[in-house]
Amino acid sequence: MVGWLVKWGTKKGVKKVAETITSLKGKYNIGSADKIKSKAAKSKLESVKFNLERTFSKVDKSLEKLKKTLKKQKKILDD
Repeated sequence: MVGWLVKWGTKKGVKKVAETITSLKGKYNIGSADKIKSKAAKSKLESVKFNLERTFSKVDKSLEKLKKTLKKQKKILDD
């Protein structure tokens, strides 16, 4: 049976599931596939934005520490 599944899954012309679904119906009446895909893209974008903001805040903190260290080093060298 596994061999059959492998052959079936590698047939030419087989599309991804996301490309073949046009609408979903069920317990929550989700809606069209395009709407779901746009929600997924929006959530991915928000996730990337959140991670980028965290990265920039960490970089800012590191740069502030570096700035303080350089001021201390300059003060030591000037003395």
